[in-house]
Amino acid sequence: MNKIVKVLHQSCCGVNPNIKNQLEKIAKENNVAIDVVDITDIMETMQYGTMDFPSIVIDGKVHSYRQNNTDEAVKEMLIA
Repeated sequence: MNKIVKVLHQSCCGVNPNIKNQLEKIAKENNVAIDVVDITDIMETMQYGTMDFPSIVIDGKVHSYRQNNTDEAVKEMLIA
């Protein structure tokens, strides 16, 4: 079963494809099956209680992508 990874974006700024590409690359390198879902709807992003965008949601846990955007940090989020 694939792990669902949600990328929360600000609705005004659009989607950054580099985040999805990085997530998919690191997941593949570490044999982690993921499905990436980009979320830009403000009502949906507010459900996660963060105003720090972009953010990554994995297994219900919100991570600030701005603070955790290195390959190593992303790997730790994916395999935790």
